[in-house]
Amino acid sequence: MARDVAVMELSQIGTRLKEIRRGLDQTLAQVSKSTGVSISNLSKIENSQISPSFDIMKRICDGLGVTIEDFVRPGAKSVVSGRKTTTRRDEGDHFASGQYDYRAHSSELSRKAMVPLEILVRARAVEEFDHWSQHRGEEFVYVLGGSIEVHTEHYAPFRLDAGESAYFDSSMRHVYISVSTENARVLSVSHDPGTPEDISHMMNSSVRPVDAAKG
Repeated sequence: MARDVAVMELSQIGTRLKEIRRGLDQTLAQVSKSTGVSISNLSKIENSQISPSFDIMKRICDGLGVTIEDFVRPGAKSVVSGRKTTTRRDEGDHFASGQYDYRAHSSELSRKAMVPLEILVRARAVEEFDHWSQHRGEEFVYVLGGSIEVHTEHYAPFRLDAGESAYFDSSMRHVYISVSTENARVLSVSHDPGTPEDISHMMNSSVRPVDAAKG
């Protein structure tokens, strides 16, 4: 039997952040200093007033010394040699923002060297983004369906159609927009060679949890 899709409600994200912070005996000011996220935004996240982006969640996890997997799915994870996991159709941890819908694959494994994300790209213009993705390491993107335009801070925008891919330095600010009739669907795999033990990468701004009943 396929396992249930793991979804964090907005209130659960805030509760989990508060639980971790208090467990570390840290104030909002201390967390703000270690993560670079403002006290105001941290307070709003804890009180379920705003949805944190995955980039923001990464910064919080990095600053608190926890992985995204441990944040989203508390409990023991597989870290032994020879480990494996599978993610079946419609499984995985599901998050969404105004521009992207994400499904994180292999989230049962902690301390992965790579982070695989299935992304539905709903954005149609770069003006829809108030925050461009940017994280250490490198990123591979493969278009599963539709077409996207890749925008980065150092190169001219370029188009990728289904079956095409790109590999780039993800420390460049970057965003994807759909340029096909349907929303594009891509596979994004990110890797941080400098800190392979830290797997807390990647989504864009304004991430919110998805209601499993609504899919």
